[in-house]
Amino acid sequence: EWPLRPGTISEVTLKLVELLGNVGKNWSRYSLWCTDKKTWLIAPRATLNTYGLDAGNKVIFTTTNKKLTIQLPDRTTIHLEKADFSNTLFSVVCTICRDLRVRHPEELSLLRCAKEEDLKDARNVTARRTFRVRKSGGAGKKKGKADGSSQNSMNTVGNASNGETMSPNGSVANVAQLTPDELDHIDIKEGKTMDERAAMNAGWLDSSKSLMEQDVQEGDMLLLRFKYFAFLDLNQQRDESRINYLFNQATRSVLSEDVVPTEAECLEFAAIQFAVEQANRNPPKLARAVSPGKDDLDSALADLEVSLGANDNDLDKLNNTVLPNYNRELQANLKFKKPKRFLFFAKPKLHKFTFRDTTMSFYKDSNGSGPPDFVQDLKDCSIVPEVDMKKRKYILHIKPPGAKEYLVLFSDKEEFCNWTAACRLASKGKPISDSTYDSEIEIVKTMCNMQEHSMTLRLNRNKTTVTTDEIKTEDFVSARISRKNKPEQLANLILDAHNCLPRREHTATELRLKYILKWERLNDFGISYFIVKFDKSKKEELLGIARTHMFKTDINNPTEPIKTWHWTSLQSWNVNWEVRKLTFNVDGDSHSFACLSADIKIVHEYIGGYIFLTLRKENDTELDKEMFYKLTGGWQ
Repeated sequence: EWPLRPGTISEVTLKLVELLGNVGKNWSRYSLWCTDKKTWLIAPRATLNTYGLDAGNKVIFTTTNKKLTIQLPDRTTIHLEKADFSNTLFSVVCTICRDLRVRHPEELSLLRCAKEEDLKDARNVTARRTFRVRKSGGAGKKKGKADGSSQNSMNTVGNASNGETMSPNGSVANVAQLTPDELDHIDIKEGKTMDERAAMNAGWLDSSKSLMEQDVQEGDMLLLRFKYFAFLDLNQQRDESRINYLFNQATRSVLSEDVVPTEAECLEFAAIQFAVEQANRNPPKLARAVSPGKDDLDSALADLEVSLGANDNDLDKLNNTVLPNYNRELQANLKFKKPKRFLFFAKPKLHKFTFRDTTMSFYKDSNGSGPPDFVQDLKDCSIVPEVDMKKRKYILHIKPPGAKEYLVLFSDKEEFCNWTAACRLASKGKPISDSTYDSEIEIVKTMCNMQEHSMTLRLNRNKTTVTTDEIKTEDFVSARISRKNKPEQLANLILDAHNCLPRREHTATELRLKYILKWERLNDFGISYFIVKFDKSKKEELLGIARTHMFKTDINNPTEPIKTWHWTSLQSWNVNWEVRKLTFNVDGDSHSFACLSADIKIVHEYIGGYIFLTLRKENDTELDKEMFYKLTGGWQ
């Protein structure tokens, strides 16, 4: 204890340095930390009274740079010797991404670790522990720098006499010790329930606060993950590290069934993942610097998929060069079927269908006379194409929000591609007159051509350079798929799918990007769930937040949204910090809810983060941190 006269923070710090006497020591990385108010006293001209401190408060003089362990998306770990615990979390993430050569750090954040016992009670948001890595023979370590001056040593923090880890203020921290071998199983669990998936999101740290303000202590381990699933300008030349980390997070998402692809899609994912491993073992002799000639059909299709199918932002680039056709309309006689209603042997009849803007109309009469008998606006509808080139079967599964699925059957490939492209655009809120319609058709054709490869280019396994012995099936498919097939049969299926890939040399980065693009097209891609309770509802519901919208759904039937709100329609949102409720206005309607599975600040930051990402442009040279803080920080 030391009596202080009222003075500025800089005067108090100078007086402390004089009393400590070690004049030769560098004190520039030391600052005052108030343990009672959990705040740094870093404004040099502010006084102790400015921070509301009196004689009863405890203040410690400590270094702002501390040790921190970060697990990267590829499950390797880096050990920071000088992580800045006084700066905002977003600034720390930007520094890590800069040194890892990962562009667009606004897409990532730091997440507290979670083990299975932490997920049992999704509504206990205060029970989340922090984790620390302990030595275990050096297994699983990776040396790497995420700080310009970091030294890659595994140093442990001080221990109490009873062996428990001590926090900087002398109290025993709530810490679980982990060995490096356990790192691979953190936050990965097959077949998570919706409660568990919601509980995972309770671990995201606040981007506008420092690590110390969020009870992160020296030596803790945090997970660096992609938090927002809106990826801007994925480039093979400039984003090799970013694509690698994103690919690893995508494979874990598929294997743990955070997304649920069909069995055929699972085999395609496994084939691409296997091709990545092969490319790592035997890299192409000459990596392509530019795209090859368009006389190579496989190469042209693959390049087209990468250049046009990355995400909506990539497709939007064409808006500046291609004039839309506002009079475009589709008309055809198609077959219509409702599953689970008609008998299996009942043959669907031909009906007249028309498509204009984002609306599909259905006529019972094949001539289309009179008003339509059924009109469906496809905005927010689930569109799932089903193709079997061998049987010449082309089916489009359409599922409106909150309604039952129905099927539209096509007679030929050209017709199927045109209508599927129109429906896919309409589900995103884009009309058929949009300039990206032709590009969307090419993407659908690429999907069909992949199956044609499987029919015409199926190779004899005796001629291949790989065998089923090289495929450890549990590393490529989820447990759900593994249970349906014997390991040898599943390995053969993966190998068949691998043989059906375009016959040309790919770099590992090209294949990873191909995997990511396919992952982005899944219906349940990039959805973060929270358990909420709306003011006008008597029961708990799920709130799903995605890159273009958010929606609420029944917690027992999460695949059918009850209500959807797009970011483009969002007028305002704010949080009442006293009652911890978020209120948002869409098209003049006000909605309010409390979050039961996480702090309401996390939901607020998700909404603001996605709004910020929609405002980005590819030609932006600098990250607008001020706007990011304004949209995600809130006021408390």
